[in-house]
Amino acid sequence: MTKWVRIGLALAVLLIVGSLVTGCDGSGEGTGPTIEPTLPDTPVTTAPPAETTAPPAQTTVAPDTDTGETPWWVLLIVLGAIFVLVIALLAGRRKKTPAAAVVPAWKTQAQSGYAESRWLYDNLTEQLAIWHGDAEFEGTIGQATDTEQARIWGQLAARMDQATADLYALEAAAAPNSPALRAAESVVGSLKETYAAVIERSDARHGSHGVESGSSEAAEQGAELAAARDREMRASTALAEARPRLAAALTDLSRIT
Repeated sequence: MTKWVRIGLALAVLLIVGSLVTGCDGSGEGTGPTIEPTLPDTPVTTAPPAETTAPPAQTTVAPDTDTGETPWWVLLIVLGAIFVLVIALLAGRRKKTPAAAVVPAWKTQAQSGYAESRWLYDNLTEQLAIWHGDAEFEGTIGQATDTEQARIWGQLAARMDQATADLYALEAAAAPNSPALRAAESVVGSLKETYAAVIERSDARHGSHGVESGSSEAAEQGAELAAARDREMRASTALAEARPRLAAALTDLSRIT
């Protein structure tokens, strides 16, 4: 029960009790009959033996002035007390607006780290790596700054720095052996692995183009080309294996954000 409800109830009780006490104090006035003895007009004599019988005393009954009606001001006080009681009860039923919950610092860092890491997961793809390898070999990196792939590639390094900084801060704030600490460590490791796999895939693509366009002997070129393609295959496999590990780590991190 709130403070205002308690005050309202106390005031109502005081008003009701006060009205009843006041009514009781005035209810006994003039309600009982008044008996006034009337003395006989004949004086009392001391004469002996005369047997005279004095007439019985007469009494006069005063009229009862109590009409049985409650004074109007008592009704007014009672109605006022009821009104105050109703207002106090209605005020007590109003729901208080809950205070905004304070978000812990580690949770804010977890949310920021997750957002940055999820962006990296969505964009650290084999398609981006192949595009960069082709554009680097063709010398069109500087000319393709307005394309979506160029904008994404240009943000990779900064996004990696921001994500790892947030996750390192989460590791520092989290309790030892806590789910938050384990999730942060897992995401950092998987991010670095996936980012390195994308860079390797891009370099392998660029290397294959260089071998294909070389002017060495046919036999020598064939061996180099086979090695370049094998490198591409290994880089592609490494990236394909790194991405699911990053996805699993992000799932664990999302549970605490």
